[in-house]
Amino acid sequence: MRLKMILFFALLLTFQQGYSQQPVISGIITNYKGMPIEGANIYITGSLEGTTSGKDGRFSFATTYTGSVTLGVSYIGYKDYRLTARVTEMGTLSIILQSQDKNLSEVVVRASTFSLGKSRTLEKLDALDVVMTGSSNGDIYGALMALPGTQKVGEDGKLYIRGGDNRETQTFIDGMHVLNPYSITAQDMPARGRFSPFLFQGINFSLGGYESEFGQALSAVLPMDTKDVAGSTKAGVNVSPLSIGGGGSVAFKKSSLSGNVNYLNLGLYNQFLPDRYTWKKPYQSISAEAQYKTAPGPRSLFKLYTAYDRTAFIRTFADTLNDVPLRDFNLHQDNYYLNATLKTKLRHNTRLFLGAAFSYVDSHYGSAKFQGDDYRQKENEWHIKAKLERTIVPAYRLSTGVEAYLKGYQTVYHDTVQQLLQDRQLNNQLYAAFVDNQIRLLHGLYANVSGRLEYTEFNHAWNLSPRISLNYLADKFQVSAIYGKYYQTPDNTVLAAPHQDLQQSLATHYILGASWDFNGRLLKAEAYYKSYDQLELLRQQVYTSEGYGKSAGFDIYYSDETSVKRLKYNVSYSFNDAARLYRDFPVMSTPLFASRHNARMSFKYHFPLIKTYAGFTGTYASGRPYHNPNTPGFINAIDKAYFSLDANLTFLLSPRVILYTSMGNLTGRANTYGYRYAPLPDSKGVYAGEPVMASRSRFFYLGLFISLKSSSAYDVSSF
Repeated sequence: MRLKMILFFALLLTFQQGYSQQPVISGIITNYKGMPIEGANIYITGSLEGTTSGKDGRFSFATTYTGSVTLGVSYIGYKDYRLTARVTEMGTLSIILQSQDKNLSEVVVRASTFSLGKSRTLEKLDALDVVMTGSSNGDIYGALMALPGTQKVGEDGKLYIRGGDNRETQTFIDGMHVLNPYSITAQDMPARGRFSPFLFQGINFSLGGYESEFGQALSAVLPMDTKDVAGSTKAGVNVSPLSIGGGGSVAFKKSSLSGNVNYLNLGLYNQFLPDRYTWKKPYQSISAEAQYKTAPGPRSLFKLYTAYDRTAFIRTFADTLNDVPLRDFNLHQDNYYLNATLKTKLRHNTRLFLGAAFSYVDSHYGSAKFQGDDYRQKENEWHIKAKLERTIVPAYRLSTGVEAYLKGYQTVYHDTVQQLLQDRQLNNQLYAAFVDNQIRLLHGLYANVSGRLEYTEFNHAWNLSPRISLNYLADKFQVSAIYGKYYQTPDNTVLAAPHQDLQQSLATHYILGASWDFNGRLLKAEAYYKSYDQLELLRQQVYTSEGYGKSAGFDIYYSDETSVKRLKYNVSYSFNDAARLYRDFPVMSTPLFASRHNARMSFKYHFPLIKTYAGFTGTYASGRPYHNPNTPGFINAIDKAYFSLDANLTFLLSPRVILYTSMGNLTGRANTYGYRYAPLPDSKGVYAGEPVMASRSRFFYLGLFISLKSSSAYDVSSF
């Protein structure tokens, strides 16, 4: 122990000595009138290093770089500033930011939208926003759950937004749909996103009121844009007790080729930190991504991206509530994704977008219900899109396009003697056209009038989705009012089951929001009301569209990056009141995933002396409802409240090496997510039950990320 302490302090002293000799970048930020700008973000592009300006506009930070770097400065309402020079030439800078006129596209995406990375001053640090959020564990969806409007559903880890279930939030990469963005897991194990946050240059998360380009989502959309052509060749590896991986990019004159491979195996982890399950074969997965990007001309950009995941495990367990004896539940899944897009600027200030994406998910469940049975499910989807944008006059921009979804679905089930009991197949097509009209009505007052027309093959019906938003933008203040209709096709399991007069589900959004941005602080509040119609309703084993529901509430969000030096924090609170009559609900009730109160606090602090970033997130959710058959009524009980304190530490051991560690639920609180009950009572007339809990109370991660050929450590997984 004494030796370890000596080594630790020796290492710390080495860092201190090293950093005390580092060059310093300093200066002052002013506007064109010579007034100092407080809260501007100053950073070395492509690195962790940077700071914010103080009240007098001055800034100063030490850097590990010694050669030529690109310094970036950004602040909302002003044009970005870039300076490429040697570090030794940046000792006393005087930077004047030029004001930037708000453009029409900026107005649209700001309504009811949270942007990781592009918001406010963190334009180039989007992936770091994700990994340094205490509750994220390096997962995009985990980081988004620190935002208001999200519901904590710990047993599956997926996004539930403003009283909607996880199907109502859809993910898009470079504008193209992803059929299944989550990793598959065992029961009550939270899923993670399939995609590395380092893949993307911008993550916009819209909780409602999104553009007509995006359809088939009743509650929210998550569009993410991959990075453009890599400017330098880089490579890196990462290793942890549960995973190993590596990747990088090769840069050419006008193109780049990137790849990334990761292998995960929880076998070793389970030996030291076992969960509640018995594993015959530990959870393991291998994933690979590749992307080719080229700029064939100054006005064009082509991207070809593909991803593959294979997941497998065997879990041994008995379903005592359903009186099913011990069995070896055997799962393996292959998940493919291919995406190709072309953006080009034509004559007369017109932009053309063409895209095609293909998803294929093949899931195989052995001993799914009983030992020896076999269930297989295959899903595929083609998504094809074309879009034109043109600014007709400075106050009016038109965007219009068409798209098609071509889907296939098949399930096959063999019983324990391999007799075929189920073979269902269906094909489902959807065709859509959309138009967005973005208009500047008066100085500071903007409108978006849009519409989306869809034809669905499964019921041979047309649906029109009108959407309107009004935004008033002052220098630091914004007010938005949004109305819109959103359609979504029922799930494949519903379409494949017996149904009658089935229609697309409909959600109508009413949103009123305001935000105030002042000197590095942001206060944002939104109230919303969603009405649901034509939800799937199961009666006598036949689905209809006679279900309905509502979800109402408000979100409050406050973030601060300047009050305390090197500290960034945000606080949020969400209230939601949701009720539905859908699926097999006998009466209108609160959905099982919806909790009424959700609150979060998230902190990120930088310790420059030891080059360490610390993140903490506290999450509270009031108890979720559940159905207790031992008492009268339906969904008649409330579980205890949820609380979790999550943390991570990022040590920059050298400009090319990062040590990252995180732990979820530091206090070890035994959170529960409702209860499950036996379908039949026992001899005493009591329904046996058990709490729904995640497979483990805590999750600890420790990983080393090493850049082999790059100037910035966190680029190890970057494209």
